[in-house]
Amino acid sequence: MLDPIRAQLCRVCSASAGGWLALAAVAATLIAAPASAEAPEDIDQLRQRALELVNAARQQHGLSPLQLGEALNDAAQRHADDMFKRNYYSHNSPEGNDVQDRYIAAGGSRWRLVAENIARCAGCRPPATTGTVEQLQQGWMNSPHHRENILREGLDRFGYGLVDDGEQGLYGVQTFAGAGTPRGSSPDDKPQVLAEDQVLPRMTDLINRARKAKGAGPLQPSRALTEVATAMMPPESSDGIELKDGDAFQNLPADQRRSFRSIGVIAEACGGCGAEATAADLRAFRRQWLDNPQYQQRLLDPELTYLGFALQVDGRGRKVALAVLGKHR
Repeated sequence: MLDPIRAQLCRVCSASAGGWLALAAVAATLIAAPASAEAPEDIDQLRQRALELVNAARQQHGLSPLQLGEALNDAAQRHADDMFKRNYYSHNSPEGNDVQDRYIAAGGSRWRLVAENIARCAGCRPPATTGTVEQLQQGWMNSPHHRENILREGLDRFGYGLVDDGEQGLYGVQTFAGAGTPRGSSPDDKPQVLAEDQVLPRMTDLINRARKAKGAGPLQPSRALTEVATAMMPPESSDGIELKDGDAFQNLPADQRRSFRSIGVIAEACGGCGAEATAADLRAFRRQWLDNPQYQQRLLDPELTYLGFALQVDGRGRKVALAVLGKHR
């Protein structure tokens, strides 16, 4: 029987604030030990068993299975090693690095939803076996917040790390990553996926509601300005959000360039917010813009007459929204 395992949970959403929550008290002092322990020789077999257990739990709840990810295995093992070697127990390293930092350092994308469960068993002795992995999994599943990570939607990859030592005991780490789910969506409601031709009219309606509340006239949806928004989007294959070079007027169709007196552009991005374009995305981006005084002033400018809008979804968790606001001659 394993000694009681102290466990912690971490949830970090890429490109947004994240944090950790301790689920059990962490001992004030840890047992000093030589920093010589390594991952078990059969770590690949133990990882496979850990994956089977996680996927069995997810299957019971109608969730898609996960696959092992090299970057997640690397991040998990690095953290287990580091906690052992430097004698600490936390999601954050002494320098303040968290699971997202470790995932990125291992080659993962900063736009993915990343999560982590950790556990320490001071009384566990090597060798770690599949039975050890099974008991660790049961401990995490018995904890509501750790269970939430294991059964989280929007995940597709899994990683696992273990260190066991004859004196200091065992450190276990689960890591998870995926595209995530749309911001503002309810776990009980399936997000409303939008077809490409629905995006512009939906966003126009949402912005016009805010304009009406402030006494500004409605904007008209503009296909020409939407072409500008699409042309300025960053490459989908990139990991950044830098807009493409070029003046907004230059991206207008040639026959439309003399139709607008002025054009303004606002953009925003989110990470870990799903793999498809949804109505929840549009609401979240509008809310984010209205919460920004500078963007709010632009959106509610009573002299504006037309709106172009594009939403880029890379399928891996990154979404970029770009609005082009025009004043007609």
